[in-house]
Amino acid sequence: MTHLVSMCCISLYVAATCVLLVQLWRPSRAGRTTRAASGLLYAGVILHTVTMFLVFKDPRMVILENGADYFLWVSWALALVCVIGKRWFDFPLLEAFIVPAIVLFMGSSSYLLHQGAQSLIADEAATRPAGVLVSLLHSVPALVAVVSLLLALAVSVAFLVVERRLKQRSLAVLASGGLNLQALDSLNRHLVQIGFVAISLVIVSGGLWAVIKQKAIFTLDTSVVSGLLVWVLLAVILHARLVLRWSPRRVSKLTVLVTASFFVSVFAVMALAGRINHADLWSLGG
Repeated sequence: MTHLVSMCCISLYVAATCVLLVQLWRPSRAGRTTRAASGLLYAGVILHTVTMFLVFKDPRMVILENGADYFLWVSWALALVCVIGKRWFDFPLLEAFIVPAIVLFMGSSSYLLHQGAQSLIADEAATRPAGVLVSLLHSVPALVAVVSLLLALAVSVAFLVVERRLKQRSLAVLASGGLNLQALDSLNRHLVQIGFVAISLVIVSGGLWAVIKQKAIFTLDTSVVSGLLVWVLLAVILHARLVLRWSPRRVSKLTVLVTASFFVSVFAVMALAGRINHADLWSLGG
């Protein structure tokens, strides 16, 4: 049942992506493609929610402590952002980037589940109130950080695409996207700021977890190093924007470089290691 619902959900997202691409290049004056894409997206989110309920009803699954759990939460959060965002703005160009990302994370979650990934919370110490609290303080900001970085990647790419089309004066195509450079640049800035704050909370809560577990606060473990590296790179982006006053185009290029490198690394580790979980996300020896 779970597999059937999830496959139907992914199929709806794929169909929505195809309709969005058609809408970008051959917009319907009657708005048929817009309504079709919205309907497919809404139906996909409903089945997505049902999939999450069926998966997490299994007592062996502990939210956000397993790579499959985490990827499924990321995909669902992206879907919610996409649906909620349609109430304030309807940008087919952005949706054409975000919906495939939802499919990618859902597929990755399915892959990890079929690989037999197990929950990390297996020891009794994790059931202590302090452990649960720190886990939430760590995992929730981590989820926010990943979602905001992925959205920042999509917005940055959209900015570069729109700017290029403006230079080529492809106004007919741009009219269907409802986008303008100022709005994209402002949204990109907010997303990077949210990601920076979220990763800062992840680092602090990770230090608290280390203290509770009586472990070293800083180690050469790749998960720790990569988290600090992303945090520093986001600080560089904000510094370039707010202090150095880089142009939106240069900031967008830098954001694409940083965020794309992060996600390529994540999926490369998944492909090589065969699974991802909180403890060995960046460790190929796990």
